[in-house]
Amino acid sequence: MNWPLVLITGTDDNATATALRLFRSGFKVILFSHQKPLDLHFHRNFSRIVFAGQGEVEGITAITFSKALELGLLEPDQSALDFINFMVNDRKIPIVFPEDLKKSPIITVHYVVNLAADLYSELESFLPETAHLIDLENRSEGHLRVSKQPATWGQVQYPFLEPKEIPENYPKLHVQKRIHAPLEGVFVATKNINDPILEKEEIGKLNEIPILSPYSGKISGLINSGAMVSAHTPIAEITTGRLEINARILPMEAFALAGGVLEAILYDWKNELA
Repeated sequence: MNWPLVLITGTDDNATATALRLFRSGFKVILFSHQKPLDLHFHRNFSRIVFAGQGEVEGITAITFSKALELGLLEPDQSALDFINFMVNDRKIPIVFPEDLKKSPIITVHYVVNLAADLYSELESFLPETAHLIDLENRSEGHLRVSKQPATWGQVQYPFLEPKEIPENYPKLHVQKRIHAPLEGVFVATKNINDPILEKEEIGKLNEIPILSPYSGKISGLINSGAMVSAHTPIAEITTGRLEINARILPMEAFALAGGVLEAILYDWKNELA
């Protein structure tokens, strides 16, 4: 079967879960990423592979264009498009940066899953007009949307169905609270993922200035230690409330969203085959 080629913007939890679910279903998958994503959950998703150049998430291998060149998997004059074709045919996930596409022609993808709007804006000019968009927002008629609203999370918003009413104050089992950098600098963590933390306990240092947690809970997110950050950048996440979570495992919410993306693509692809 000639499975469609799907490009996903981002490498965060939602993008990673979507890539895993589509890949395991048989689709050919590309990830489009920033070169240095500041991701609080890089330790459990494909953002880690961006920094390493190659590696696995849940048994699925991904590799960047620059790493493939370094390893001699490609000739020096081959393009990012050659890289994509080689990797998807080898049943691996290629990770491509905006800079990689500057000398490349149009990428003949069948579907684009837009999970990172800033990356999508850099990608649009390299996409064919025939590419079908799966989005999280209502951009235009003819495209399918997957909901990120709490009460309808992961549900496909079909145009022929009435939108569901979302109840106010939808309950949450746990709450993630983010801590932002007060100024620009280099962040060095002194705590690890899954560590319990008390209010006013140190999480790390920013330019040797201690960063104290305003909350008690469990550390569920940290950017990579040694990263240069701008002021107001999220540098840590504390989960309060239900603490039996394992922050090293992709959350069920990400796979729920991924399931909605898979449903949307299969629904649309079925109509294309008819």
